[in-house]
Amino acid sequence: MKKKLLIGGGVVLLVLAGFIWQVAANLDSIVAGVIEDVGSDVLKTKVSVAGVSISLKEGKATIKGLTIANPDGYSSANLFTMEGIEVDLDLRSLSSDVLVIESVLIQNPQIVFEGDETGGSNMQALLDNIESTPGGDGKDSGSDAFRMIIDRFEFSGGQIKATTPLLPGETTELKLPAIKMSDIGRSQGGVTAEVVATEVTSELVSVVIEAALKAELSKAIDKHKQGFLDKLGKKLRGDG
Repeated sequence: MKKKLLIGGGVVLLVLAGFIWQVAANLDSIVAGVIEDVGSDVLKTKVSVAGVSISLKEGKATIKGLTIANPDGYSSANLFTMEGIEVDLDLRSLSSDVLVIESVLIQNPQIVFEGDETGGSNMQALLDNIESTPGGDGKDSGSDAFRMIIDRFEFSGGQIKATTPLLPGETTELKLPAIKMSDIGRSQGGVTAEVVATEVTSELVSVVIEAALKAELSKAIDKHKQGFLDKLGKKLRGDG
């Protein structure tokens, strides 16, 4: 009986070891799938990843070819195209309840801004999509969902290709000011991916629209500027 138990226990350990090896061997593709699934759910538009490379030993990850499709009602062009995203992890946090990401660096992303005749834009539509997602109001739901902290987030070298109905057939190219954020989720002891997506995307949307306004792309956009900023400010403060 004892021998049978030992054999049975050995089989279980072998199966478990095989499962762990399989997960580790396919970790890159698993993470890529999670990014696509969660991103698409939160943004309500297709998120795609060309590849993910993770080195747990070094605490580093590289996300290649991340694209975010335009929301419904806009062109078939990708709203965001990010060729490379570099992520540094705090290895000590891998065994804790809250993952600490030391830095997220995004360089030279390509952004398509499309204004419409009502003064709205594809960026505003993306923000509206996030706000309609559970947790997308920037408030923590208090659930046991996976949580994280991002110490440093930088988005630099962005290029915007902007169009507006007031200038049909014309595309204006703009440089996006660098975006730097820090201690995302730190004061709350960690926040969900939905909250992170809301904070980061809201800041990005605000900067892109401000860049379009400064370039005087559209009087229609300018007309609706204050209403958008009021709405955005309320959301960021947690009032909306």
